[in-house]
Amino acid sequence: MASGNRLHLMIVILLLLNIHHANGSCFPAMFSFGDSLQDTGNFVNTYANTSVSKPPWGLTYFHRATGRFSNGRLILDFIAQAVGLPLVPPIRGGGDFSRGANFAFAGATAQDKSALAGLGLDVTGWGNYSLAVEIEWFKDLLRSEPSLAEPTFLGNSLFMVGEIGGNDYNAALAQGIPVDQITKVFVPSVLGAISSGITTLIKLGARNFIVPGNLPIGCVPEWLGKFYSTDSGDYDEHGCLVWMNDLSLYHNKALQDELNWLMELYPNVTIAYADLFGSGMRMFANPQQFGITVPFTACCGGHGHGCDETGPVCSNPLAYASWEGFHPTEATYRAISDGLIRGPFAIPLLNQTCSS
Repeated sequence: MASGNRLHLMIVILLLLNIHHANGSCFPAMFSFGDSLQDTGNFVNTYANTSVSKPPWGLTYFHRATGRFSNGRLILDFIAQAVGLPLVPPIRGGGDFSRGANFAFAGATAQDKSALAGLGLDVTGWGNYSLAVEIEWFKDLLRSEPSLAEPTFLGNSLFMVGEIGGNDYNAALAQGIPVDQITKVFVPSVLGAISSGITTLIKLGARNFIVPGNLPIGCVPEWLGKFYSTDSGDYDEHGCLVWMNDLSLYHNKALQDELNWLMELYPNVTIAYADLFGSGMRMFANPQQFGITVPFTACCGGHGHGCDETGPVCSNPLAYASWEGFHPTEATYRAISDGLIRGPFAIPLLNQTCSS
């Protein structure tokens, strides 16, 4: 065999070995930041003996409580499985972080506590869990495990930043701040925090990002109950509150503009917007397509009970869109993830092949 052919064969074998070593994934690792929509256990590993650490949470897929605020997998889990990576472990759970780590924390906000107080929120008793704090935890990990800080490793890894900012708006809505004030004051501040966080990660070496927008919050049972209206004009044809979904759309449009600006600023960085709203509304427009027959009633809890070991649980969580009235079920997360991975809201970054 000619030496050139032997060299070519060796290169092919090495490439195949590298792909096999990565378990078929184009990304060596995945790192995640966000709130309870992304948290895979950081909250329960920080605050012991919470209801989320016990059944019936996690009953559908894991058959045990894992710290996820749902009955099963989250969008983060479906994406990790889609790209051939292990489920992303919570940073506060210990273990092996060589394939990635999750820094998302239930209740986290985009802005820090002092910034939210400056916008008029009562933050008495709040912990300071913000996007900036999560990124500091990421820096701590890089310092403790220098191999993860290698430029090639970070540059080829996948970073999921969000969903984040929803709790900033949730707190404002819960405390009665008018929606026009939220759009004018809170949204720019939230976007500034997200943009700053992404910029920090870019400077650390991150190059591949997925940044989700906000969900259709006007379809959340908790908000549908709190802001119930007798005016049919307040609702869309699916039964969701129009003005609340308009807030999500306003945030999402502004977020996309911010991400486009960042990509102009950093042309060697890929920042993919994840349209959770569009994919979510696809499900609410035709829930039966995804096996969901109860879109606006919580599966767990109700009738004065919380979602815990003493409360009622529906017989078929796969048929419900909402787990406990505020967080989605695995069925909803699966439907939304399907839209992001396979289309029609597909993220090209998730469909790339290792050969490309």
